[in-house]
Parts: sequence; C-alpha cells; structure tokens
Amino acid sequence: MLSRRVSLRIVVITAAGLACNNSTQPVILVPGAVSLAPSDTSIPQFGNAALRVSVLDTAGHAIPLRPEFTWSDSTLVSVSAEGVVRSLGPRGTATITASLGVLSAHVAVLVFDSSLAYRTSLGGRPYGAAIWSAGVAYVTQLDLALASRVNLPSKSFDASVSVGNVPTEITFNTAGTRAYVTNQFDAAVGVVDVATNTEIDLIPVMGDPFEVIVAPGDSILYVSTNVDSVYGIRLATKATVVAFGVPNVANGFALRDTLLYASTRLGGTVVEFNLRTRTVSRTLAVGGEPQKLALSSNGTQLYIASESGYVQFWDLTTGAQIGSNLVLPLGRGYGIALNPANGMLYASSLSGGVYVIDPTSRTIVRQILVGGIARRVVFNTSGSVGLVPNESGWVDFLK
Repeated sequence: MLSRRVSLRIVVITAAGLACNNSTQPVILVPGAVSLAPSDTSIPQFGNAALRVSVLDTAGHAIPLRPEFTWSDSTLVSVSAEGVVRSLGPRGTATITASLGVLSAHVAVLVFDSSLAYRTSLGGRPYGAAIWSAGVAYVTQLDLALASRVNLPSKSFDASVSVGNVPTEITFNTAGTRAYVTNQFDAAVGVVDVATNTEIDLIPVMGDPFEVIVAPGDSILYVSTNVDSVYGIRLATKATVVAFGVPNVANGFALRDTLLYASTRLGGTVVEFNLRTRTVSRTLAVGGEPQKLALSSNGTQLYIASESGYVQFWDLTTGAQIGSNLVLPLGRGYGIALNPANGMLYASSLSGGVYVIDPTSRTIVRQILVGGIARRVVFNTSGSVGLVPNESGWVDFLK
C-alpha cells in the first residue's frame, strides 16, 4: 500500500500484484527496475553502511514502494528493512539483494579488518603507489593505463592521469611538482605534471622499466629495466649518464645519502651503488627473493621484504645480516616501509596480509588481514597517512 494519500488515484502494477488507494482518478505506474547503490562498498568489522534503494517505473521515476532485502551470508552481516548493513564481526564479502517480485538488484559489501583506517575500491589492478608530503598520492592501475590521484587527507580517488601501457611503479621528485611512472610495456618513463594532473613527457629507456626513484636534487632519475641494468638519466636532457648491471631485474630501491640500494628478486642480492663515484660498492648476498627495501631512520640498517616469506634486517656498516629471518605467517613478502610517526615497519604479503613489525625487537606486533594481493606500502613524510594498493581491486589506508 502507499505510505500517504495523494490527490490522484494511483494504481501501481507490480510483479507481485496490484496496489492502489481510494482516490478518484487512476494513474497507472508500472515498476520497471529496482535501484540499489552503491554497487560495492566497504565497512570495518562491526561497522555499518546505509544502502540507497528505490523502485523505478518504466520511465525511470521513483515509485513509493519498498523492496525486500536478502543477503548471502547471515554470519557476516545483517540488513535492516531500510537498507542499513551492519557487520557482525567476521571479515569477508556478502552480496545484498533488494527484490520486488521478479525485479531485483544486487550489491557487494566487503567487511575489512578494523585495524585499517579505510578501504576504497579501485579497478584495473592497483599496483604501485607514491605519496608526496603536501598531501597528494598516486596509485597506478596496471590494466587501465592510468595513475589515479587522491588529495589527502581525503581518502577518495577523485581524478586520474592517462599514462602508458602497464603503468607499474611511480615516484615524486622532492619538490612534488613531477611524478614519474614506469610505463612498463612502452619502454618509457612517463612524466606527470602534478599541478595539471597530466602526463606531459616521456623518457625513453632500454627495455621494459620497472622500479624508479629520483636522486636528491631532482636532477637524475634512476630506473631499472628487464635488460638487467639500472640507468641514471639526467632529467633536463633525458640522456643516460650512468648504467650499472645487476644480476636480474631490480625490484626495489632505497636511497641513503649518496648510496642507492637495488634488490634483485631472481638474483637473491642487494646491490649497493655509489652515486658519487658511480661504481658498485658491494653486493649483499641476501638469498631468497628480495623485493622492496626500506632504511632505518639513521640509514644504518636495511630492511628487506622477501617473497620467500620473511623480512630481513641488515647492518650496513658491517654488511652482515642482523639476527635470523623474520617469518611472515602468510608468506610472500612484497612491500615494506618505515612509518616515521611510530617507528614501526609495515610489510605487505602477496597472500593478503600487512604486518606491523618492531624493528628493535624484530618481532611482529600486529597482523592485519587485508585479503587479495597486497602490493606497495607507502607513508607520507610525517607518517600520518599510509596506504597499500591491492591488485585485487582496492586500496587500504593504514591507521
């Protein structure tokens, strides 16, 4: 029945039958669709979200009828008659259905670990990420040839930059005026103007580029490619000024004053390159499959996330490993970053975890189950914002 009287007699023909009131002039309204939004949403454990639901006639106008809700997992969420979804505690995804007779609409609701600050959907396999201190972040999307932008502290992606084929890693210069993205299958590094949010230039490289970083002073960019070399390119001229070989593609970079560290996943090494003398200083035989790298705040220790399933700690003064490998329960380590706000290490797992690690005791103090394929871990310079792109279709923001 209608919820209030109107001046016309309204006859609503539904898939379930006929509804009307007792006014004198009939108006026929035929339901044509059920609308349910947003199409997917995320809530923390024990959180809630209100869905927007309406019944539309064949002309697309709202009809004052209320559909019924059902959901795929009653242990995960509950849904009120008004469309408020409440988490019951477990993590996972539930499908919510709003139905009126044979008409229905479906949305997905994901319940994420409450140790995270926020989760937002992002398509195209989110992969690389970078944050500049002034509050701009970019996340690359492998399948869409895009780098999506979020203006922090907002946690919504409100713009994107069209870049090259398979954009992988991205970094800012120290001034925050340019971002550089490795367009992996275009054999080029894209130059993004941050102010206009456009790719304004391309830097050609030999081979498919992967990792990228800008040296202090913003004059030279270092990029790894699949020809098993790291190239130093002068940004003003695009000329290669130095190249040094590595045992395989360099997957991770870290800079300490005039020293550049490059990990080689298939080579099981970390190469230390002196930027002043432009020579390889030493090669650390770390073993396993080293991925991303991070440095201690004083630059004396190197932290290594290994896809072999652990995190390593290395003394850069002695060139020796500190202690034993710290095993990650879900294995497959990938990203790693030091949070300057609390001094903790955050390491991601390609098997769907993020680990908070005390670098002094070399112990895991918290495990965050994020699911999917967690990639980079990045923080801004104050540590107030951190994020992890997930190749399975979202970005997690860290508390």
